[in-house]
Amino acid sequence: MVFEDNDKLINFEPKYPHLLPESWKDWSNPTIYEINATLDTLKKMYSEQTKDLEKGLISKELGEENLRNIATNFQTIKSILFEPR
Repeated sequence: MVFEDNDKLINFEPKYPHLLPESWKDWSNPTIYEINATLDTLKKMYSEQTKDLEKGLISKELGEENLRNIATNFQTIKSILFEPR
């Protein structure tokens, strides 16, 4: 199968799942792949931040602020999946 309009496609990036919105090809219209990769990245960031907090590698205040920011970003990105297209 050949796609005639492939300018919406992105190249496979071996850095997956490390993808954030600034890496999206079209920020205003991300692909499902980009959204899912970003959600996976945010989950990994949350997990790593939790481990750093538990190990005392980061202050409790900063760690909790970072966790709130990651969670907020996760919810914002996840809501894109439910927007009418």
